[in-house]
Amino acid sequence: MKKKLCYLATLSVIIFVLSACAVSYHPAKNGVSGYRDVQVDSAIFHIEYTEGIYTDWWQLHQFALKRCAEIASDRGYKFFDVTSKEEKIVFLKSNADQIVVSNTGVLAGNASAPSAFEMKDKKVEGRRVTYTIKLTND
Repeated sequence: MKKKLCYLATLSVIIFVLSACAVSYHPAKNGVSGYRDVQVDSAIFHIEYTEGIYTDWWQLHQFALKRCAEIASDRGYKFFDVTSKEEKIVFLKSNADQIVVSNTGVLAGNASAPSAFEMKDKKVEGRRVTYTIKLTND
């Protein structure tokens, strides 16, 4: 019984940690992460999706393809053809001036010790996928 309870507690912690790291599909309104698109011609669009370096390429492609499908659907098209795609590492400008990391003090006698890291004008590594699509009904 005790072993089963320990297993469930460990599993709960793992699920909590993984869910905290999950990224969500969203437009890049005022930030650097998310999707952006631009119409190049009447039925041709460029779509890019950008996230931090810890988001895997597969997830970025899924988000970008979702945006491609939304664009086609919103404009009354049934399909889209991918005419090009690209993966690249990018360096994103940070909006944060400072990040504070706190040590919780693992041992009973250790007090919490925050550390501050200056971020102003530093760049953060990220990933970007870019698609060019042509909308079609054929």
